Amino acid sequence: MSIELLPCAEAREHRRVLKSNRREHVLNGELDERFEELTRLVGAWSKETIAMVRPYAHREPSESRKVNQMLERNLSSKWSIEILTVLHPSKSVRFEELRKACKGVSSRVLSRKLKMMENSGLIQRKILATRPPRAQYMLTEKGVTLTTLGTPVVLFLRFKEGLYSPQSNLR
Repeated sequence: MSIELLPCAEAREHRRVLKSNRREHVLNGELDERFEELTRLVGAWSKETIAMVRPYAHREPSESRKVNQMLERNLSSKWSIEILTVLHPSKSVRFEELRKACKGVSSRVLSRKLKMMENSGLIQRKILATRPPRAQYMLTEKGVTLTTLGTPVVLFLRFKEGLYSPQSNLR
């Protein structure tokens, strides 16, 4: 059916959808290119960094793999990502705010996870001089660096899930 044969309102809507589809196609192409470039740059940076630190590695490759797996397991274990996600945009968050933001976590599990992350140097705990005493949690420099490095991963996943399109605003 030709646009000229459609009633005015339908023709306007049809043109709006076509224009929106063109914009989405351009956006998707640009984002694909940006993520491909980032992947290339990060890959090159990683290879250079590995070559730079290799002479100082005091572990056999199999032992090094085990250490990498332990680090990844600690970071990606249940609630770690959620805690980092809550703390990333905030200056500091109190324990109860954090527990409520991480729906489903018990106080005991959250406390244990926060202690592990504090021991890893990702977060810092500050005891407030209140009655009863309360704790605030914030990211350390290491935690901020980690969450900043993780931001492109989240952006990529959101993009591939279709969350950056005109239609995603309607969901």
